[in-house]
Amino acid sequence: MGEKKVVNRNIAVALGLLCIILAASTAGLAIYSGNPDNNYAASHTHTDSAYASLTAQLATANENISALNNQLSNLQSEIANNSSGSTDLQARVDFLTNQLTSTNASIKTIQDYYNSLIYVYSTDSHDLSVELTTANNQISSLQTQISALNAIANLTVSNVWVNNQTVNQTAGNYTIWSETADYAGYVSIQVASSTAVITYANVTYSSHSVNYNTQTNVGTGGSAYFPILPSSNINVAVGNGLQSGSATENVTITYYY
Repeated sequence: MGEKKVVNRNIAVALGLLCIILAASTAGLAIYSGNPDNNYAASHTHTDSAYASLTAQLATANENISALNNQLSNLQSEIANNSSGSTDLQARVDFLTNQLTSTNASIKTIQDYYNSLIYVYSTDSHDLSVELTTANNQISSLQTQISALNAIANLTVSNVWVNNQTVNQTAGNYTIWSETADYAGYVSIQVASSTAVITYANVTYSSHSVNYNTQTNVGTGGSAYFPILPSSNINVAVGNGLQSGSATENVTITYYY
């Protein structure tokens, strides 16, 4: 743009100089031709050779004037063309500026959409992480429950109801413990020692329309096993069959389910 301004300025200066030269030449010719003294002097005092020289100079001046007029016309055309070129260049600059503005707007739109996708992705990832953690916790809990149920199904879980307890009884009497069972299984009654030759273990309960009452002799020491159904009224007893005297037993009772 700076170079075009310099060119335009140079053209304007040249036009100014041409206009001055044309004005001076035209004025000189008018003065020379219009002055009666000069006409008279030209016709009476100049020789033919001088007149021919002046005529040639006048022709040359006319040619110069014509050439300068042509230059003036060319310069005016060049100015017009430069002006048109400047207008076209400005139009292109405006067009490119509008394109740049539109492109920047598109870039901002894409950036905003990208940022929204990143936000959604981050939120979804966080939510999925929370859901995954919850699911893993549920899986762990279910696996624990499954393990517990498998253990129950295999009767590998136990609960000690009476632990190495010593009881004293009169002849023909017994000691009873009331317990509750949530799962089907069995009861182990272990008499580590008894002072009575006749020592027995007994289990009674009612469950699922079954009335259970079974007794087993364990002597002075031994174990007896009884099947158990889920029930809240299980009675486990250890007694003696003495006719007189007293008995002492050391008892451990374990519920397996």
